[in-house]
Amino acid sequence: MDDEWVERLEKIQGVKVAVGNIIQTARTIDDKPQTVFTAPRVLGLDVDRSLKATSTGFSGELLEGRDFQTGDRGVALIGKKIKDDYDKFLNSRVKVNEGSFRVVGVYTTGSDIIDSSILLPIDDARSATGFPKGKVSYINLTLLNPSKDREIVKRVNLIYGDEIKATTLSDFSAQFGQIFDSITALVVLIASIASVVAAVGIINTMLMSVLERFKEIGALKAVGWSSGNIMLMIVTESILLGIFGAIIGIALGLGASAVISKFGLNTIVTVPLLIGSFLGAVFVGLLAGVYPAYVASRMDPVEALRFE
Repeated sequence: MDDEWVERLEKIQGVKVAVGNIIQTARTIDDKPQTVFTAPRVLGLDVDRSLKATSTGFSGELLEGRDFQTGDRGVALIGKKIKDDYDKFLNSRVKVNEGSFRVVGVYTTGSDIIDSSILLPIDDARSATGFPKGKVSYINLTLLNPSKDREIVKRVNLIYGDEIKATTLSDFSAQFGQIFDSITALVVLIASIASVVAAVGIINTMLMSVLERFKEIGALKAVGWSSGNIMLMIVTESILLGIFGAIIGIALGLGASAVISKFGLNTIVTVPLLIGSFLGAVFVGLLAGVYPAYVASRMDPVEALRFE
């Protein structure tokens, strides 16, 4: 966006101050090349305007040092993850692409993604990332009456709706919520398909096992095994397949989680998740073993012993 929008939006009735911001990813940090997955975000803030606003759209807790001050140049606020990953401390220097900045503060938001960001004065951020002069990525509006945010959004969109789009922070969060809900639904669908495939695989394995053991099962029935005993044996074997599958699947999942975390996408593996996965696999094994067990229990021992 052209940064001239900052002054135009500030003239909208109900707007206290408009703050232009830029957002980019770092190509290198301390001369170390960054990948798409690990590259920290570089946030450029219009410091002077931000100090006039009650909110810049960025919320975090300052752990060490100070916040930006009027006229700041050549300084940076870094997230806790940046501090930990790159061994930074107050008054140390962090090199972003070709620009070097003195760390004056460390913040945390509780989110590893946001804590992997480096905040710079907007002109420093433009210089370090090559962001075009006279442009901003987005603009935050601080309102005289925050409770009228939807009213101001409608006003902005009514006047400038053909050129820009305004949204409230709550609507923006709701959009992310919808995205995450869609991702959750997709994961559930994939897990359901995987469970069905696993069940079919176990059924096929156990049916083949029953066919290959006709004589064995016939001999067991001939010496007094009941249909219930045969069913229990086959179902137990099926459950054991589910248990071994669960152990292997959990091991692969933990390994994949560790690999993904190396690329900066942290995953959370909880005990309830592991227990649920294990019990789910065992349950699939139990269900998949019922039909083969029924087939085996209905065998005629005489016919089974004659089977070639």
